[in-house]
Amino acid sequence: MTNPAATQPRRRGACPGVLAPMQVGDGLLLRVRVPAGMLPADHARRIAELGDRYGNGLIDLSQRGTLQLRGIAADGLEPVTEALRGMGYVSGNAASEAVRNVLCSPTAGLDPTAAMDVRAVARTLDARLADDAALHRLPPKFGWLVCGGGIGHLAGSSTDVRFDAVDGERFRVSLGGTLATAAPLGLCRVEDVADVASALGRAFLELRASLPEPPRRMAGLVTAIGVELFLMRLFAFTSPLPPAHAQTSFALTRQADLRSAESGERIKVRGTHLMDIFGDAEPPHPTLLPGGEKEQAPVMVTAFPFGRLTAATLAALASTCTEIRITPWRALILVAPSADAERIAEARGAILSHTDRRLKLTACSGAGGCDVGTTDTHATALAIAERAGPLLDPVRMVHVSGCAKGCAHPAIADVTLTARDGVYDVALNAKPGDASPYTGLSPADAVARVADLLTEESTGA
Repeated sequence: MTNPAATQPRRRGACPGVLAPMQVGDGLLLRVRVPAGMLPADHARRIAELGDRYGNGLIDLSQRGTLQLRGIAADGLEPVTEALRGMGYVSGNAASEAVRNVLCSPTAGLDPTAAMDVRAVARTLDARLADDAALHRLPPKFGWLVCGGGIGHLAGSSTDVRFDAVDGERFRVSLGGTLATAAPLGLCRVEDVADVASALGRAFLELRASLPEPPRRMAGLVTAIGVELFLMRLFAFTSPLPPAHAQTSFALTRQADLRSAESGERIKVRGTHLMDIFGDAEPPHPTLLPGGEKEQAPVMVTAFPFGRLTAATLAALASTCTEIRITPWRALILVAPSADAERIAEARGAILSHTDRRLKLTACSGAGGCDVGTTDTHATALAIAERAGPLLDPVRMVHVSGCAKGCAHPAIADVTLTARDGVYDVALNAKPGDASPYTGLSPADAVARVADLLTEESTGA
């Protein structure tokens, strides 16, 4: 079975058989896809070595569960590609790379509260996407999600096609959104997931082509035409959802337990979410580890400001565990961590608690990492964390955007800073680029303005 690695090119002229990188402000960026999110420790160390030797030593964690190697030099592209291919992260077909966007529950196989261990399903889907040439025409960001539920569920992750386990044998299939907002189609069996995905991908390509302005994402197509035409193509693979289940508007929190009053069908997301307990968590029963031996599988969760770490940090973490799981939450899960794993992670600036205020901050690459960035967005965000302190506790998010595009978070945040020509505009409850009452502020003045605004909000002034 082959494994994926990087995206379709956003520049022309990529060599056949070599990963197609994205040109960004600090050089070439390579996305390394890790099927089922499972990265053996020795592979993590090798990838860290590649990032140090051929790149600038920076690695980003994406919300799509990929590793992004930054600053790769043009003459390093081929050796990096060959090394990744040797580890099984690059397929022989470059056209398949952009569509292998499969997000998998990062605690699959480690969590006894999950409805299903979905690792094998995610890998099977990944292989089908690689082999099915008809699907290689899908838009590069078209995504798939396979969720087994439990403490690492992906209910809040938005994607194009969802497979959410309802028990150990079936998935709820839905289109275009989070678990709460996606349009439900029906139930399918584990063994039919790849066929259902293939049918849905083909249907998307065919149906979008019939519109004057073809949507690039499933949610847009469902809004335009509904789900009936998709249901017709899945007749052989799915069973209808019971009426109460299909009509439920899923108001989901991380602690929710979804159940249809009539059918008893359940999407199992009970208990406290992994990112709400954060840190050390030891499953209460023996778990089958990748090596095949039954033993206790303690885990440690560690996150990083803005989802960025160094190659040296990745190598150091890999030396403390047997495997690293990649998550969509700017966090890594260390499987079977050593006694000194927490000390090593903390020494390298990792976040080890869900109460760390740095988790409230979102920022893009900014100057040096993006062609249009004119401010050090990371430095500004960290300065806000230090200056605002406990004022950040009731805030959901402060977003520091290097431009009006808002690549890190295009939606509304409690406080949004939008950079332009080295200065910031600051607004409350706004998206990047929205009209702002505070404009043209230097980075230092913007930090002070945010602290003042948060003070006013907390005191009701």
